[in-house]
Amino acid sequence: MDPVEIARGWGVSARSARRPDQGTNNSVWILDDGYVLRVYQNLPLDRVLAEHRLLAALGPAGLSFRVPTPVGPVLETAAGPAALFEYLPGTAGRRGADVEAMGAALGELDLALGTLDPALAPTDWRVPLSEVHPAVPDVDALVGDLRAACGPHPGLDVLDRRAAETDAAYRKMDLPVQICHLDFAPGNLLFADGRVSAVLDFEIAGLDLRVSDLVAGALQCGPGFVRGYRSIVDVSEAELAAVPVLTLLRAMSSVVWRAGRWRQGLSTLDEVVERLAEIVLLAEAPVA
Repeated sequence: MDPVEIARGWGVSARSARRPDQGTNNSVWILDDGYVLRVYQNLPLDRVLAEHRLLAALGPAGLSFRVPTPVGPVLETAAGPAALFEYLPGTAGRRGADVEAMGAALGELDLALGTLDPALAPTDWRVPLSEVHPAVPDVDALVGDLRAACGPHPGLDVLDRRAAETDAAYRKMDLPVQICHLDFAPGNLLFADGRVSAVLDFEIAGLDLRVSDLVAGALQCGPGFVRGYRSIVDVSEAELAAVPVLTLLRAMSSVVWRAGRWRQGLSTLDEVVERLAEIVLLAEAPVA
């Protein structure tokens, strides 16, 4: 895959292409510090176009930080849909650093996303674990495949024992629903002049419980995130009470998503096992 050659599809003659410092699930290159090229390996064309419609709707929202701005149309390539974005300068965030500022940024983003028409959501994530990744239609079968591949693991025991009841508890929750970012990790934030200057990677954005976005951000960014988020968003007691179950569900969903990529040859078994270990740490979360 030649990023310089792909960029010519937009009439861009790049002299250099380098990979970002942070890892990504897609093929991403920075071209001459002027553009970012992304070739989507996880999404079909319709989902990419939906993501770009969402980004366009956020443009007039008056956010204090920037979001990616697509340049021209999405192009279809042999490796997947390709999109060109304006390059956004800044330094990637780090887990445990500026955590309250990260939480406040997600709070600001969620308030803006909450004003948008839910029809703009690229997908609806209010689904059982068996629908998180198309390569994992049966969680029980996945547990069996992983036992055969990596042997006994306590995380597999938790997934086997708790998946159904955690799914059921989630479906009973009557809490605010809106479009959410759902991948608010430090590596998806840029900082400049001591503040969050950009929020990146809306690849898995979609409809979900609003508090699910808070859970995803807190898990990835570290202690202090919830305090920063609540300085912007009025989180209800019912939402806070749902956090333990949603935290476990998020960890299970991460295993299923990574295992789906493993089945497709896009992730390693070690990456799946790493996420199984996270489930073990959260296994005592009460399900109500």
